[in-house]
Amino acid sequence: MLRQLALAVTAAGAGMFNVEAARVVHALAGEARAQAGGYSPAALSAHQFRTVTRLAELIVPADAGGGSAVEAGAPEFIDLLCSQNPDLMGIYADGLEWLDTATRRAQGRTFVDASAAQQTAMLDALVAAERGEPSSSDLRDGLGFFNWVRGMTVDAYYTSPIGIADVGFAGNRVLAAYETPREATEFVARRADELGL
Repeated sequence: MLRQLALAVTAAGAGMFNVEAARVVHALAGEARAQAGGYSPAALSAHQFRTVTRLAELIVPADAGGGSAVEAGAPEFIDLLCSQNPDLMGIYADGLEWLDTATRRAQGRTFVDASAAQQTAMLDALVAAERGEPSSSDLRDGLGFFNWVRGMTVDAYYTSPIGIADVGFAGNRVLAAYETPREATEFVARRADELGL
């Protein structure tokens, strides 16, 4: 199932996730994190994994409503999918290399080695380029990757238990009884009277 989801991601283009399949990926990532020594990247290099982790932290930071994409396992989710899909791994390898090159050109260091302010400035510049605001052509070259990492981070977050709790989804529940809301009953009665029924 992991491989099927990984292949479906690139076939659909920047993220169409089957929620049940995503749960399997989250479960596998959780098992790997629980191992002694924590999670070891399956496809991404250590540097790439640190970069994806930092991007996830910036894309969906922790707030009063819930945890961050990192706490939700987004980096592991992305890495596991990359491990099963060479095309997706290519998107990430090329995109992360582009990000490091662009950050090095602007800041003199790789993305993960840049300061938090410099990292945020880089992402803000990408969003500005995406909106069509004047920017260097270098940034427009990275928009495809930025859309992938942002989309997959958000998808990983909102298909995780943390993300599901963040939106307040309690899950499908079997009801012992269903009571029609009073407002609905009153509306139907009014309409029936108006129509002479």
